[in-house]
This record gives sequence, structure tokens and C-alpha cells, in this order.
Amino acid sequence: MDSDLKTEGIRIQIREKLNEERVKLWQSPYCTEDGVTCEEEMQILVKNYSSSLGISADSCLASLLELQRHALDRLRERDRFRETGLATIRVRVTDKNHSRRIISLETKLSATVQEVQEEVASQVGVGFDRIKLILSGKVLKMNTELHTHGIQNGTHIMAVILHSNPKELQAVESRHRRMEATLADAKLLASKSNVNNDYYLQVADQSGKTLNLPQEEREALVIAMSLHETGRLALKKEDYALALVLLLEADKEFSRCKSDLLQSVDNYALLNLDIAWCYLCLRSVSDIPDAEQRLRKCEMNFHQSYGPNLERLLALKGTTGNEAALFMRLHLLQAVVLFHQNKRQEASTLLARADSELSSLKVDDYSLSTLMELGYTAAEARFGLRAAHGNLSAAVLYITKQREDKVKAKKEEEAETQLNRERRKLGRCADGFQWVEPKLHKLLISMGFSSEAARLALQQSNNNVSHSVQLIQEQPSLLNMASTSKFRVKKEVLQQVVAVGFDPRMAKIALQHHGGDVEKAVDELVMCGGIIDGEHCTDDSDDSEEQEQDDTKNKADAEMQASTKKEAQEKERLAYQRLAEGLPNEEDDHLDLTLELEETFLREYQALLTNP
Repeated sequence: MDSDLKTEGIRIQIREKLNEERVKLWQSPYCTEDGVTCEEEMQILVKNYSSSLGISADSCLASLLELQRHALDRLRERDRFRETGLATIRVRVTDKNHSRRIISLETKLSATVQEVQEEVASQVGVGFDRIKLILSGKVLKMNTELHTHGIQNGTHIMAVILHSNPKELQAVESRHRRMEATLADAKLLASKSNVNNDYYLQVADQSGKTLNLPQEEREALVIAMSLHETGRLALKKEDYALALVLLLEADKEFSRCKSDLLQSVDNYALLNLDIAWCYLCLRSVSDIPDAEQRLRKCEMNFHQSYGPNLERLLALKGTTGNEAALFMRLHLLQAVVLFHQNKRQEASTLLARADSELSSLKVDDYSLSTLMELGYTAAEARFGLRAAHGNLSAAVLYITKQREDKVKAKKEEEAETQLNRERRKLGRCADGFQWVEPKLHKLLISMGFSSEAARLALQQSNNNVSHSVQLIQEQPSLLNMASTSKFRVKKEVLQQVVAVGFDPRMAKIALQHHGGDVEKAVDELVMCGGIIDGEHCTDDSDDSEEQEQDDTKNKADAEMQASTKKEAQEKERLAYQRLAEGLPNEEDDHLDLTLELEETFLREYQALLTNP
């Protein structure tokens, strides 16, 4: 059992008792005006509280003296603040190894967060840029002043260190750069649409249906979820300090979204649960108020997403076994919050509920090994056994079905990607919003029309097949106009038609009509006596030398655009790879909880309640 936690549990009970009886340890008869403890009166309190609370006399006295010292310190700090304007703030430092210490600092409230970081860093022996200060669930920005965050005299702030071992410096710097780069990569990809880019991040609801959102909200959600996934990766590696910073940054992005949107996806509930879990793993008791609010939001969102009794989840997935692990963690965290609020009976009730849930979720080692020997992964085996309530045969059927569904989903995703590529190749319709649909294009080709005629007709008709057929059969000139108005005739091709004896301007118009086909252009000129209506064609007033210069410039521009596009695509590809690096390939990876650490905390708090 954590000795600090046991001491805190005793202190909580005694503080509650003092408040109930309105005992002021910093005043007479428990303390003199000079701040000296009155031992006789203190012993009377020890006798009463030790008996009524079931706490040893030594532990009771130690807690009373500690609370008295804290009260006297607060009074001195209050007086000093009034006299000098110097506020005392306490920074609770938690490093990667979960060791904890409290640093008291005197500072002006107009000081910047960076100045506090530098002071904390100097005392713990790390670079200030490796320190992150956290207050009320928010990471404090370095260039802001303390008072802008509501920090006052006596405020407690949490500090996390993004590394603790000098030998790990190179790896830590890489993680730190990645943390900073994650936001930039997510912002880059969030601005891309699925029809314009192969490296595309989308947002879906619980059923997997893609949500059509305004660009600003989609960007916020994509960035938030990217940061959340990176934070989860740090959680798996038990790097709770880095995880907490990333998760709180994700929370800031989620706050840009409308509340009704957050209710349609369970990501926000999971984020709040993960942040509260980080607080527990870091033993950050001072963040209990923030944890309580987050757990309340999480529970409400779970009920909205899954149903109060998981009935919606059951209808959607056919099982509730794996999501039940999230509820077990939720109830455990709620019990921990209640314990630190000295609501011991409520905490005990919730711990009992979490214990019961844990028992139902535990996976038999023999069954797990059996499934793994059959070639299934540990995660698949856990998922299957929990979904099938421990039944081996049913677990195999569940895993097989899950694999088949994933193969099917992958094929559908690949087909959608290929479809989007075909759409981009065919171009946009005249309305500027739709893309020419490949299946309609193939339909027109199967009816005997040329590929280009079908494409142009669908563009002009905005994917209306019957109108497209009418355009091709009855108004081919409209398609010619759409095609030839952008066609540039090459100099050498133009000279071939001019050499036959036709006017250069008429020759160019004829070539534009027929996409550069010399034979067809000559035939048309012969039939119409060398005079063609060129209203919708490119003006031929430029001489050949100017045209050649235009062609050269256009070619250079096209090459530059292609180069720029290629460079942008490469940046997007690298950003996508960086975000995907180390992240889970499985959609339900966050449900793969062994529950070992959860059980450790559960037993610890049960012991605190039974053995104060």
C-alpha cells in the first residue's frame, strides 16, 4: 500500500471531523499566539478522534500536527502577500518514475508561466522546456501571466517532467519534438478532403458512418483525435506525464466543437476517462475536482452513446463484453474520487461494483492460452472471451466473424479510395461541386459512346445520364465547344493544315474542333468551303512566334504546378506516416485492457477503507 496515500486517507478523515466540529487548530486553545502547539489540548483531540475514527493515536497526532502546521503557514503567507504582493504557490512535481515532491515558490502574480517553469526546473535539475505546468485540466502556456489563469496566493499547480533520466535524453527529445509536430501534422491533414487527397483523416460515429461536418469543426475533431491517439500510445508505454500533456491538448481542441457534436461520438467520453486515469496513475490528488467533472461528462456521454444499460451498444455490436471494461475503469475512478472526498460509504459501494465487474471481465489463463495456440493474438483472444462470456467455442466464432468483417471493411475502403482517384481523373461537373461518377461514365461507354464524349457529356449535364445521351446525339457542338475551347493546337500540326491552302485562323478552329486530328480538320474545311464559325474557340490573333512562346510558358507553368503538387503530396504522405507511426492498427485497441493495473488500484483502495 502507498504510505503517502494511507497518510492522505487519514488526513482526509481528520480534516472532515475538524470542519464538522469547527475546530481551528491555529487558534487557542490548540495553539498560542506565537504559533506554539498546546500539547495537552492536542492530546485531548487525539484521544477523541482516534477512538471515533478507528485511527491509531500516533497517526492521528501526526495528521493533526501536519494540518496545524499547514494552517499556520497559510496565515503567514497571507500576511506576507498583503505586505509585499508576493504570492506563495505550491507546485506538485511528478516525474516519469511517479516520485512526487512539493515546491513552494514566492512570486508576483504578474510573473509568467515560463518564469515559474524555470524556477521549478532549477530545483529538480532539468531544462525548463521539459517542465509542463497544469492547472484545472489545462496546460499553461509559457508566455502567459499567472493571474490570467486565476492563480492566487496559495494555489496548487501540478508539474510534470517529460523526462527524468539523462541517459534517455536523445529519446526524450525525439518524443518532445513529436509532441510538437503532432499538432502541425494533424492540422495539415485535417484540411484535406477525401476526394482531393489520398492521405485523408475522417470522422465517423459509433456505427462507422462518416460525419459530414463544417470544415472548422472537422479540423478540430481530427486534430483532437490525432492528439488523443498519440496520448494513448504514451499511456500504453506508461509515460503518464507525456500522455497527460497530449490528452489535455486534445481536450483543448475538442472544446472548439459544439456540444451536440461531441455527444454523437464517444471519443470525448474516452478522452475524459483517459485524463482521469492519468491523474490516478500520477497520484495527483489535487486534481480530484477536475477528475470528478470529467468522469461525470464521461458517464453522461457513455449513457448517450451506449445506452444506460448498454442496450444501444448491444443492438449495434451484438455484445457488450469489451466496452464493459471501460465502465469498470469508470466506476473505479469514481470510487477513488469519492474516497478523497471522504465519502467512504459511497466509495465502498462503487468499489464493490467495480470488483464485481472485474470478476466478470477476467479472462481464464487456460482459455487465453488455448486461443493463442490456435493462432489468435492476445488481444483477439481477450476480446473473444469477454464477448462470449468465457465460452471458448463462441469466442472462436466471434473472432472469426470479426476478422471477416475487417477484411470486408478493408476491401470497401480500398474500393472507395480507387473510386475517388477515378473521380479526380474524370474531373468536376459544370456545377463545380459534383465529380463525374465513374459508374455513369462506364455506362455511357457501354452504350457505344467514346470515353471523352461520355466524360464531357456527364460534366455538362451534372451526371444526368439521359441528358448526357441527348447532348451526345443531338448537340455534339456543345461538347465540341467544351472540349475545343481549352485545346491548344501545336505549331507543327497547324502548319500541316495551312500548307494545304487554308487560312491559319480557320485551320486552327478546325483543329480545335477535332482535337488536333489533321485529316478530320481538313475534311471539315473542305465541306464548309474553308469558313468555320469560331465563336467558342480560342482566338488565333497571335502569330506563330507568340503562340510558341505561350506554349513554352504554359509548359513551364504546368511543370511548376506539377512539381508543387508533388511536393505537397510528399509532405502530406510524411505527415500521415508520422501520425500513424506506433498508433494501433485496430479500431478497438483502446478496449484491450488487461485490467491488471485497475485491479492493483482496486485492492489498494479497498485496503484503505478496511484498514484506515
